[in-house]
Amino acid sequence: MHTRRTPCTIRRHAMRVRVLDFALGAAIAALMVIAPLRAQGVDPCTVYTCMAGVSGAGATGGPACAPALAFWHVALAVYSPLFNPPASAARRGSYLRTCPGASDASNAAILEAIMAAWGWVP
Repeated sequence: MHTRRTPCTIRRHAMRVRVLDFALGAAIAALMVIAPLRAQGVDPCTVYTCMAGVSGAGATGGPACAPALAFWHVALAVYSPLFNPPASAARRGSYLRTCPGASDASNAAILEAIMAAWGWVP
């Protein structure tokens, strides 16, 4: 048995489609606003300071360094499809060098110590 489609049921169906289209559009707009905020990551100087502390060249930073360390081990690691140590070291080194002063003569040894200890580690 088939039910007849009356003009009223057709209008209800069209209204549902409009509501779903609006909801989908709103969700896409929200993602476009949120995605760049999440992609920005952690300040390179914070990562440099925390990694220096972990490498023994300063204070460890404690729980305040958790986001920076997670960013180092997850976002800056390269997988292609397995962990790629040379590419990860290159990405991490270039990221740390974006911190003003990280490549200064006085900090170059610390940068090299960070990269030697942690640049190639997943």
